[in-house]
Amino acid sequence: MAPRRAFAMIGDLIYDATGQSGLNTRVLPDGRVEQSFQYTGKFWGEQVREIATAVSMWRPDGSFSFEVNGYFFTKGGESVSFKGQGVGWPTGAGWKASIRGAAQYWTSSQKLAPANKTIGAFDVEVNEDGTDHVKAWAWK
Repeated sequence: MAPRRAFAMIGDLIYDATGQSGLNTRVLPDGRVEQSFQYTGKFWGEQVREIATAVSMWRPDGSFSFEVNGYFFTKGGESVSFKGQGVGWPTGAGWKASIRGAAQYWTSSQKLAPANKTIGAFDVEVNEDGTDHVKAWAWK
C-alpha cells in the first residue's frame, strides 16, 4: 500500500485569463445573487473563451460563498465544462473583491483530457470596475 500524503500541493498553472464579471446580475427570491461573466485566456495551453454563471450567498461577516457552472471553448471548437465552489470577500469599493475556490472539469477533447483528472484551485481578483484576473493551478 502506498503511503498517504500528509498535505496537498498546488502544482502547475493550468488557467490564466482576464475578463468581465457582473454582465448580468440579479437577486433571486431566496436572497442569493446570480452573476454571469466571460473571460478569455489559456487553459492547459489552449486559447479559450469562458462563459459561466455563479450563484452566491452573502454571509453575516460580509464574505460570500458561491457555486459556479460554466464552459471553456477553444478556437478549434473543443469544449470543457466545469463546476466549482468557493468563498470571496470585498476588498474595496465597487466590485473589488478576492475570490478563492476549487473546480472540477469534464471534456471529451483529447488535447484537454488531463483536465478530467484535475481539481483546479483558483484565485480571482476583481477590480472596482468588474474586470477580473483569474488563475487556476492543478491540485496535486
